[in-house]
Amino acid sequence: MIITTTEELRLFFPGHAIDHIDPFVGFIDNAEHEFLLQPLGQQLYDKLCEYYAKGAWRNSRVETQQTGYYNRLLLMAQRCVAFDAMGRAVGVHAISINNAGMNFATAEDYQKADDQAITRFRDTCTKEAHAALNRLLYTLEQWTKEATVPDASPSENEATVPDASPSANPEQTEITQLWRSSRYFYLCAQLLIPSAVAMQDYLNIYDSREKFIQLLPDLHFIQEEIIAPAIGEEFCDYLVEEQMKDESDIPPTVRRLLHKLRKIMTCLLEGRTTVLRVDKQRKITAHDEGVRLLGQLREFCEQRQDTILTTLGADNADIYTSSPMYVKPVATVPDDSPSGKCDCHTTDLNGHGMSMLVTEPLL
Repeated sequence: MIITTTEELRLFFPGHAIDHIDPFVGFIDNAEHEFLLQPLGQQLYDKLCEYYAKGAWRNSRVETQQTGYYNRLLLMAQRCVAFDAMGRAVGVHAISINNAGMNFATAEDYQKADDQAITRFRDTCTKEAHAALNRLLYTLEQWTKEATVPDASPSENEATVPDASPSANPEQTEITQLWRSSRYFYLCAQLLIPSAVAMQDYLNIYDSREKFIQLLPDLHFIQEEIIAPAIGEEFCDYLVEEQMKDESDIPPTVRRLLHKLRKIMTCLLEGRTTVLRVDKQRKITAHDEGVRLLGQLREFCEQRQDTILTTLGADNADIYTSSPMYVKPVATVPDDSPSGKCDCHTTDLNGHGMSMLVTEPLL
């Protein structure tokens, strides 16, 4: 456990009058394993518990630039656990179980909280717990970017750990490498929408990293079963790889294609997800918009096919020419053809001097 004293709880509930932590141990333990464990991953969670057990009394309770990385991680993790645990506990602690049955738990020098106050407290704890978790995930994301050296050619294997930055702090490097074992490590280099930041530009998820993780199965389905077959698997992979470059290094045509594809993905996402609150009519409309935009993308690519092929270059041209988006150029008519209009032969059914074959009407 990473919260074992009432003093630690006071950092998040300054007005509490709890004398002993024991009545809340079960809720704290559940909060750690049900709410915190998956975002951190088992390896990082175990390491954090180990760090806490070794020197809890030496840890700083105020986060500054001089505070160590594990200490800062601990403060953010404790905030997640404290709010989630109290939200879990409020309903149980409002009732006193005794030999005669159940009664309301009250104190002589405190006024009894009504149902509305209890509900507000629980809702506030839930909101603060998710806000704290989003802040934790955002910080881990930033630490990961700072602690690793970008690879010029990203690998398709997410498990590959990039080299550490020469200026990275050893604690920071260890934390980010341990975090990679968590399914919440979501630098999803294989998706057209690789992060919560990218998605926020097209769909309001309130910058929630937690929400983005929950949407990953839907995003994978849309890209793998709808987008990739429509534009070609290899062409889709090429666009995904291009988006990992610096913004200034991405060709304008590729940027426009990525922009259009992300709009298509978010429309289709609204049409199928159960994670976001989308009413029935909007689901239908969003799905139709996604299908319409996918059709418009085909027209866009057809009109700019030469520009796309020029952008791809000779080495990558076959990626597009083998995709369903490619339209073969119309063959030109030779000037010396017999009719002057087409290169027909006398053996054709519609050749010069042949009668037109007409099917008799059905009676």
